[in-house]
Formats: sequence, C-alpha cells, structure tokens
Amino acid sequence: VLMEEGASLIWRGSMIMKAIEQLLKDVAWSDLDVLFLDMPPGTGDAQLTLAQSVPVTAGVCVTTPQTVALDDSARGLDMFEKLHIPIAGLIENMSGFICPDNGKEYDIFGRGGAQKLAQRYNTEVIGEIPIEIAIREGGDSGKPVSFYAPDSLSAKRYEQAARKLWEKIEKIDREELADNSAIQPVMDGKSACSN
Repeated sequence: VLMEEGASLIWRGSMIMKAIEQLLKDVAWSDLDVLFLDMPPGTGDAQLTLAQSVPVTAGVCVTTPQTVALDDSARGLDMFEKLHIPIAGLIENMSGFICPDNGKEYDIFGRGGAQKLAQRYNTEVIGEIPIEIAIREGGDSGKPVSFYAPDSLSAKRYEQAARKLWEKIEKIDREELADNSAIQPVMDGKSACSN
C-alpha cells in the first residue's frame, strides 16, 4: 500500500517526477493497447515530466461548461500544442443533468462551452457526459457506470466518447502525428525513449 486511506499526499515536484518515472519504467506492463493517464488539471511538473519521458500519442482535456474550467482546459490545450502532442479532443463533463423523476436532461451548468474551446484549438468535443445518479451509485460501489447501468444515457455517451478517442488514436498512429521527441532529453545522440 502506497498510501493509507485518508492520508494526504504531500509531494514536491521532484517526488512527483520520480513517481511518474517509476510508473513508466519500473512497472511490468503487459502488452497494452492504451495506457490512459488521468492527470490533474494544470501544466506543471507532472505533465511536463510525462511528456519528456515517453512519446505521448494524444492529449484529451476534460472540462465542464463553466468559464473557469474552460480557462484551465485552454491552458492544457496550449501546453499540448507547445509540446507537440496531438490533441484528440475534449470531453465535456457535467454536460447536463438527467432528472431521475422524468428522464429529461437539464443544462444546469450551461452547455456548449467545450465546443467553442474545441474550435479555438482546431479539435472536437468527443464526448458530453451528463450528471446522472447511476454514475455516483456505480462509482461509490466501485463499478463504472458502463457496467453498473449499461443502458443509461451516461454509459452510452462514455462508449461513444471511447469509440471516438480510439478512432483518433488510430488516425494519429496511421499518419504518424505523435512526435514529441523534440522535447525529450537526448542521451548519446538518442532520445531517452528510443529502443
């Protein structure tokens, strides 16, 4: 156990960087199709260390429709551009609320903010995930909504987003668009990630 339940994780940048390096180099990963790393919002040490440690196929920003979240996501998208990481798209979380009483979807946090941001960065919104009680119930019991309530609107939208993301990854691989080697350290004339 790395951390006891309820304990705070107080790490400086160098400790975060070392943990990322260990995760990438010391874990015996099986043959993976995708390794999806969920990073906190921002453009700090963790994100830069990841981009400098391994070739990153694509970046995805998760946002909510509110302006303050969109501002954070814009900084993330700008970082992807500067680090030569292709942008697979945005996911708008809290994109509506599914009322359990009538099944109607209400835009309690607004809607469409991610679409405007996607246009600014020449990408697209690959998913709009509403708030739905099944997400919370499944999450609290350790079961993703796709398994807990596979027929729910949220589960269907997660599936659509995953499908679109996979299509983007295949396109990036096919067209060899993922090349952030320019920002990776060079050792003896080779990128740190070269085999």
